[in-house]
Amino acid sequence: MKQCPFSERFLQIIWNERLLRPQAKCTDRREIRILSVGLWNRLAGPDFQDAAVIIGDTLRRGDVEVHRWASEWHSHGHDRDSRYANVILHVVWQDDHGGPSLPTLELQGQLQASWGRLLQEVEAAFYPHAREVSPGACALRWALSEDGSLREILKSAGLSRMMRRGQRLLRLAAQIGEDQALYEQAFEGLGYSANRTPFRQIAQALPLESCRSLIENPVQMLAIFFGIAGLLPDTTRTTIIPEFRPFVLAAWKHWWKSGRTAPDIKWSPSGSRPLNSIERRLAGGVFWLQRCHASPLAWLQSCLSQANGIPRQLLRRLTSPLNPDPRWESLRTFETRLPRPATLLGRERLLDLALNTFLPFLVAKAEMEHDAPTMKLCQETWELLPRGQENHVLKDAIRRFLTPPARARELLRHASQQQGMMDIFQNFCIALDHSCTECPFVVGQNGQ
Repeated sequence: MKQCPFSERFLQIIWNERLLRPQAKCTDRREIRILSVGLWNRLAGPDFQDAAVIIGDTLRRGDVEVHRWASEWHSHGHDRDSRYANVILHVVWQDDHGGPSLPTLELQGQLQASWGRLLQEVEAAFYPHAREVSPGACALRWALSEDGSLREILKSAGLSRMMRRGQRLLRLAAQIGEDQALYEQAFEGLGYSANRTPFRQIAQALPLESCRSLIENPVQMLAIFFGIAGLLPDTTRTTIIPEFRPFVLAAWKHWWKSGRTAPDIKWSPSGSRPLNSIERRLAGGVFWLQRCHASPLAWLQSCLSQANGIPRQLLRRLTSPLNPDPRWESLRTFETRLPRPATLLGRERLLDLALNTFLPFLVAKAEMEHDAPTMKLCQETWELLPRGQENHVLKDAIRRFLTPPARARELLRHASQQQGMMDIFQNFCIALDHSCTECPFVVGQNGQ
């Protein structure tokens, strides 16, 4: 009979705290050794990412999913969700023989005695985020270093990260063309973490050559994009807000006449703020395409020309908010409005696109073409970008390196420094499976 006295959250804590007996075994009797439990994922997808375990004699790197019973893998729909394709280990309280064909670790009967004390401490409300990522052995070195020196180190690491991103974009451009590469990367950025793949799928399903033929008819262009995305509402089953009913009816006519079919796109709407609804992001992307006449490279070159060699001017050109039809500023979905109108693509989102797409591409392209003035202008513009919102990788890095984490407010003044901290975290902590004994930061700190 299936029995589990604990919540899934508590089992995640058990895994995070490594509260297993020595020589724990998977259900196929192979011993398992945990090198890294991975990073606790607080978004949609597997519970832990970038884990490293040795099962038998085989090193495995990937994601870990935790359930009470093995059969929940199928009942939760993970077998039909591509986000779970990289799961290397299924951690369960009880194997009821209904799980996937993955290595499975059954926790029942394999816990350390200390788990009982932990149970008294850690209901979800009493297990703060700060415990999910503990300080690393390098935290002392960070604590003893001056803010000014650390900011310069972080800026250098951030610039390195930016250059690598730009070079990846150039490689993609060599395969599919510069305009299409910019378009796909910009749309992927509009998807945030949960919907990057669907937004890229839309850009691939509607290449720029198709978009250019739609520029002169904004309603038709919006209709085709929303049709491809599968986001046109059924007017016979849903109540459309009055100001958008004429658009939705016209959009359906354009979509039917186009003869196109929508690809199978899986959206993840959960967790997004009203201002970041999928409908708003997609409409913002279409209006951005209309702004640049479906020619992103020509638009970037125009921004460079109008900047007159002044970084702040270039930044203003790249991040000037879009001002489409005011109706769209009230949209949340076609059935619901926002409490207050808001710009579809505001400065914050455009700053993020400049940080991760536009400026890295321009810097890498200028370097390839030996255009030193343009490279200097774009790099200095990138260094001006203000501090952005913290994502889960940055939050984990802050808790790994900084004691107290509140020091980040003074240390990370610009986006370049945030990028640098994430770069160090990913290239050392994650790359080394969180093994502090092998990390150069710790080795140098110990004088070895």
